[in-house]
Amino acid sequence: MKKLFLLIFIFYSGLTNAQRLLGTPKSLILVYNYPNNHFYIEINGVEKSKTDRENVFIIDNRPIQILALNKSKFLKDTVLEFSSIDLMKIYINWEIDYIENNLFKNTNNKYEFLKTKKGRDIAFWTYDMPTGEPEIVTDSTRKTPTLKQMFVITRTKDFIVGLNSPLFGNEKYDEIKEYLITNIDGLVESDNEIDIYELDKQVNK
Repeated sequence: MKKLFLLIFIFYSGLTNAQRLLGTPKSLILVYNYPNNHFYIEINGVEKSKTDRENVFIIDNRPIQILALNKSKFLKDTVLEFSSIDLMKIYINWEIDYIENNLFKNTNNKYEFLKTKKGRDIAFWTYDMPTGEPEIVTDSTRKTPTLKQMFVITRTKDFIVGLNSPLFGNEKYDEIKEYLITNIDGLVESDNEIDIYELDKQVNK
């Protein structure tokens, strides 16, 4: 699984003390409490397991990586105000620029801006994996090349939050796209610090 996620969210740091993990019978929840930025994201799934990479999980046999990145990581001037669409565009271009200048050229990256069923502004973007990408064996013994990396991101205050999953050679592009878009709507924002114990009681009644 290490090779599979080598190129995903390159600048993402691991789980910190500001983040907590919860599980319910039907979902996985990551809680984030940063100064002036409090939110959690709930991803649907019955079978859930960690991997040896931080914030990479196997959910119902699908590899999922979760991103929460402060805009200070990719903005030269954090005082400037940007719309959510513009901020997401800057982030995507920043990631792609790094990949194409340091890892491999010709990513054939594409992105589009959409609204979820809940009305949230999101960006859906993809890039192609290099030809000859090693085959990957998943928990279902599926063995197939990784064709693309697929992402959905959104903005919450000072953070870009996103989900990523690879497209394997025997999978349907539209199904993974819909999966990511549906689950990004699991993002919940709060004006106050989220009490992890109260949330746990609430979601595991």
